[in-house]
Amino acid sequence: MRQQRLGWLGPAIVAVGAAVAAAGVWYMVHVRPVAGRVIDTIAVDAEHELVVRAEDGGNGDRAFVELRDGGRVAWQAIVPRYAGRPGAPGIAWSPTAVSVRVIRDHRAELFALAMHDASKLGGMRLAPQHGEVIEDAPGPVTLTDHLRTFELVAGADWHQVVAIDLTSGKALWSSELGAAPVTAGGVTGAVIWVDQGAAGKRCFDVRTGAAAAAAPCGT
Repeated sequence: MRQQRLGWLGPAIVAVGAAVAAAGVWYMVHVRPVAGRVIDTIAVDAEHELVVRAEDGGNGDRAFVELRDGGRVAWQAIVPRYAGRPGAPGIAWSPTAVSVRVIRDHRAELFALAMHDASKLGGMRLAPQHGEVIEDAPGPVTLTDHLRTFELVAGADWHQVVAIDLTSGKALWSSELGAAPVTAGGVTGAVIWVDQGAAGKRCFDVRTGAAAAAAPCGT
């Protein structure tokens, strides 16, 4: 995998109101605490997978992320509480970067690791203009086309989708989705779609966030 440090936390983040997470201590495998049970597993290719583990004996405030290469742990890092779950992963990846959706102080954040060694690339708070998030909201958490990550953030009476470029780390666009919960979503070609049940389905161009035609969105 190509070794490259990326420009996460570029100036475009400010344009959509995302804020850099001010604190956030990152650790590598050689420091305690110890990884415990598996929370989630995301296949990268035939030989590699990203595994999220709980902290052994912890209170749930931290999680481990590791890259496994043919069953061998290539690297391991610790992050705040993982926001994803099986069936609704909170991880997106490209050949150079891994983004991890986390919860800290009841707010949604995104942490970024270099794919080749888990070194810190940066991080940002999502939906900083809103209040606390719903940590167990239904529907997807992270969608990706492996060029961009699309983060679905949910509050008591609001929902938002934020698109971030996985190469540059720049926030590309965001859209307010209103009060209706997002029950499903996906990426189909150049379109990201979200289903909000009775409120209907909404579709966006992956590059610009412009509204896209409902058909064939989500098919």
